[in-house]
Amino acid sequence: MNCKIFLLSIVLNIFLAYLWVFLIYLIFDFVQLKENPLLLGLALASIGTLLFAEVLRRGNSFFAYKITHPVKIAGFISFGLIASVNLYWISF
Repeated sequence: MNCKIFLLSIVLNIFLAYLWVFLIYLIFDFVQLKENPLLLGLALASIGTLLFAEVLRRGNSFFAYKITHPVKIAGFISFGLIASVNLYWISF
């Protein structure tokens, strides 16, 4: 396995995690002023997450690997770690 591909997967997924957290933050900031913010926020966040996942699936060439490939596992771990740390830090 090439070390360059491994590191590229980690860096790409860290960047995508920051973009996803920014998307969720903007959605929940937008719906605070609406009449039913919880329902609208969850609906928009779900739709936004599904659209984000589709863009990620089409743009990320690492999805061609099997789910047990080390490059894919490292990408999932880096995405999950950065997203959870940032969501905890923002503390919705």
